[in-house]
Amino acid sequence: MIERNPQVRDHFLVLDRHESFGDYARAYGDAIAEHYESNGVVVVPFMPIAFDREFFRELEVPPEWKKVGTADGIERPVFERRGRQLVFADDHPLVLRFGQSAVAVYAQEQIASFNAQLRHGLGQLFPRYFSLREGNVTWRLTETVAEGMHFDVFQRGAPLSPAHKTLHRVKFFINIDDEPRRWRTSCDMPAALVAGRGLLPGDLPDDVNVVCDVIDKFGLLKTLPAHSLAYPTMSAVFANGETLAHEVVYGRRVVAGEFTCLESDMLAPDKISHRCMPGWLRDAGYRVAPDATAIALKYAHMKGSYALLQEARSNAAPA
Repeated sequence: MIERNPQVRDHFLVLDRHESFGDYARAYGDAIAEHYESNGVVVVPFMPIAFDREFFRELEVPPEWKKVGTADGIERPVFERRGRQLVFADDHPLVLRFGQSAVAVYAQEQIASFNAQLRHGLGQLFPRYFSLREGNVTWRLTETVAEGMHFDVFQRGAPLSPAHKTLHRVKFFINIDDEPRRWRTSCDMPAALVAGRGLLPGDLPDDVNVVCDVIDKFGLLKTLPAHSLAYPTMSAVFANGETLAHEVVYGRRVVAGEFTCLESDMLAPDKISHRCMPGWLRDAGYRVAPDATAIALKYAHMKGSYALLQEARSNAAPA
């Protein structure tokens, strides 16, 4: 399942298989959250969620539905009441895709049931995260190939708001395909900053989103060693993509979730990435830039910067 690269920290916690979320909670307690908060990957070999997986194996959706989810309304009922009548909701994504049909009705029911079981399970896997709040649960039923190693970036790399910096992010992927979903994971943010010294700008802001965007744009992660992971049907990986470099190598059907909780609910609130960022920068030899917005704008349209930098250095080197 995992091919570990000795050049990269072994950041995996692989759980033993259990048949209920309660059994996972009983066996591991706070160890799951503790490992996750340390920029680790938690591998759950079996997610005990009942649904009609064969139905979704046959469901065809367009490429633009790659990340359609609860934020787009796929979980809400396909029917609405108009006076004394119940009618199909014309603006429902599943109705727009499959028409006023039993397919739309059944898909919504299955998605809603799956998501309800999932939310219950998260409460047991992370029992101390009392403020856990859903951002989006996406049903990704399209093929992804060679996504490219990256850190997650939001809002095109804009600086995060003060309110956002009080939130701890919980992200996971559940493979619902017949074939294993293949991933690669590389360095966490502190190690990536060390590896990028002399390649990245010497001044970086203590804003996780901006730094992730700059690192992605410079192409640094393409050069770093990585672990390989293939996780089978109904298994899951939990990893914070803001602080752990990752990529999908191949996958077809997955349910992905993004949740947040208040830093005060963390086992170790001082491990929240937004609070750690200044120290990570200083430890890696960077100067903490005062203006995150200026740096975000400076690199907003940059593409292929690392390759251009390497070319320039090569051309400037003495013969």
